Amino acid sequence: MMPKNKIMFVCTGNTCRSPMAEAVFNHLAEEKGLAVRAESMGTTTVTGMPVSENSVEVCKEIGIDISDMHSTAYSDKKLDEYDKFYCMSVSHKFFLMTQCAVPADKIEVINVADPYMCGVEVYRQCRDEICSAVKEILKQYEN
Repeated sequence: MMPKNKIMFVCTGNTCRSPMAEAVFNHLAEEKGLAVRAESMGTTTVTGMPVSENSVEVCKEIGIDISDMHSTAYSDKKLDEYDKFYCMSVSHKFFLMTQCAVPADKIEVINVADPYMCGVEVYRQCRDEICSAVKEILKQYEN
């Protein structure tokens, strides 16, 4: 099925939270046969950084392989192609609005704390928060 909606998950470095959200979202959307596709990007990153080892590990625990994912800087995306932006924090929303001219009505904040430089247990908690948020987001695309 060809995606009719494109959404973007946004965090800071695009190596922990937003890649996990992208992968979980796409996995669940595909299972449900939904015509929506997620991507992810970072507000202060460079393109090509590998995702964090802890992110890979905790996603693997739920059957999702993100080992081949890499960061993407916001400047390498055509932001007008996306229907909705899901930010991990208010600071990311502010960045999109002020630096990228994304309209506020296209942005939602899901409030997931950054696990960067923390242990695997914090990453598991982060993953679980992301999974809950993604399941709620998916409901918007089920009809």
